[in-house]
Amino acid sequence: MDWGLTIEYEYNDVIMKTKSAYKAKENVGNIDIGCGNAFGGNEEEGGEGETGSEKVNDVEYGFNLAKTAFSKPEFMTYMKEYLKKLKAHLEENEGKDKADAFQKGAQDFIKFVVSKFTDFEFYLGASEKMEGALIFSFWEDESASGPVFYYFKDGYKEQKC
Repeated sequence: MDWGLTIEYEYNDVIMKTKSAYKAKENVGNIDIGCGNAFGGNEEEGGEGETGSEKVNDVEYGFNLAKTAFSKPEFMTYMKEYLKKLKAHLEENEGKDKADAFQKGAQDFIKFVVSKFTDFEFYLGASEKMEGALIFSFWEDESASGPVFYYFKDGYKEQKC
């Protein structure tokens, strides 16, 4: 399914970053193609649903992410093991150069997370495509409609639609 999310790549193309927004629960996954109210949304709310409907974060809700918590030492232990597995997988399947570029980007990203650790929320992917993957949420811009989410690009199985 195309969720209409824009993905940017950062940290040597190791990290995928996408913006999120709070939407009416029933509209998560619905994409505005510029038809306005032609298919029946609530025009006052820009098609975002009935007044008073529950608002949810589209990325968190749409991808069924499960919030988790870590102390900084627990986080570092988890990431050390997780990144070790990802690097070994990349060395085996993509070669040493790809694994080395991954390691550099991953280390830079983890330094960023640790430097702002208390500002991050962490999620685990609930689907088999993201088994064991840690997803990072960070309010990059307080005036934005939602936080940004960061994923390790090589940390989940891509599905072609």
